[in-house]
Amino acid sequence: MAGAEEQIEIPTEVADGGEPLMPKKEKKPHEKGITFRDFDHVKDFEDLVRTIVTLCNGEEQERLREMEDWIIKNEGTWVLPEGFNTFLGSVFHKPDWPSEGRIAMMRLLSYGAEQDDIVYILHMDRKEHAVMNYAQQIDRMPIGEQESLAMLFCNLFETASASQWLLYTSEWEAPGGGLPLSNMRVTTKVAVTALLGDTPTLVNYGSALMANLATKEFFDDVCSELAMAILQFYQGKPPEEQVFRCMKALGKFCAVASRDVPQLVKMIGPEPSKFSGMSPRVDELIEPIMARLATVPMF
Repeated sequence: MAGAEEQIEIPTEVADGGEPLMPKKEKKPHEKGITFRDFDHVKDFEDLVRTIVTLCNGEEQERLREMEDWIIKNEGTWVLPEGFNTFLGSVFHKPDWPSEGRIAMMRLLSYGAEQDDIVYILHMDRKEHAVMNYAQQIDRMPIGEQESLAMLFCNLFETASASQWLLYTSEWEAPGGGLPLSNMRVTTKVAVTALLGDTPTLVNYGSALMANLATKEFFDDVCSELAMAILQFYQGKPPEEQVFRCMKALGKFCAVASRDVPQLVKMIGPEPSKFSGMSPRVDELIEPIMARLATVPMF
C-alpha cells in the first residue's frame, strides 16, 4: 500500500491535440479534506449483496466476490479486474436495479477512499465515466442517493490522487446530449446541489465539499457558480461550522477569480460582514475578503 509520501499517480489526461488537461499543479503538499468515517462496511457490503445479487449474471456475481476480497478481507483494489467499472455502470445506471444497491455501493467506495489505491478504480473509469455520468444526475436522485454521493465526493479528498481526479477538466460528450461534461463540472454540480440541498445531512456534506475544494488548485471557470451557491446559502442562518467552511471556500474563489467573484459578492450579497462576530476564526476569514471587496469597482 502506498504511503503518504508515495502517492499513487493517475496518468495525465490529454486533449485531442495532445495538450494535458489537468488542474493547476499543486504548489503545496496535499491537505486532507473534511471526510466522514462513520461506517459499518460489513453491513454495507451485506446490503449490496442482498439488494442486487439476484439481478446479477454470473460475471457480475464474480465482481461481488472480488469486492468481498477488497472490502471485507482488505486485500486492496488490486484484486478488482480491469472491467470492474462495467459492473459499477450496472449498479449505477440500470433503472431496474434498486436505489438501496446504489447507496450501498457509494458507501463502500466512501469507505475505501481512505486508502490511496481507491485511485485504481477511478482510473479504470476514465473511458466509461460510469461514476461521473451517474453523479451528474444528482439533482434527480432520491435523497438517500444524493447524500451518499455527496459523502463519497467529500471522502475522495482523503488522498491527493483521488482529489485531483475530481478536478480533471478533460471533456466527454454528455449522455443524451447537452454541454460536454468534465470531472470538474460534475464535482461543481455535486457541491452546489448538496450545499443547497433539502436535508441537514446533505447541506453538511455540501459545506464540507466547498471547504475541500478550497484546499486545491483549479481553474477559475467554475468559481462563479460555486460562489453563487455560497451566497444563496448565506441568505439563511447557517451554523458556525458551515459558515466557516463556506467562508474559507469563498475566500479561495475570490482569490482565484479575482474580478468576477468579488463583483458577484458585492452585487448579490450578503456581504461576508453579515457574519462578523460569529467566531474569531470566521472573523479571520472575513477580513481579507472584505479588504478585497473594497478594491472592486461597481458598474
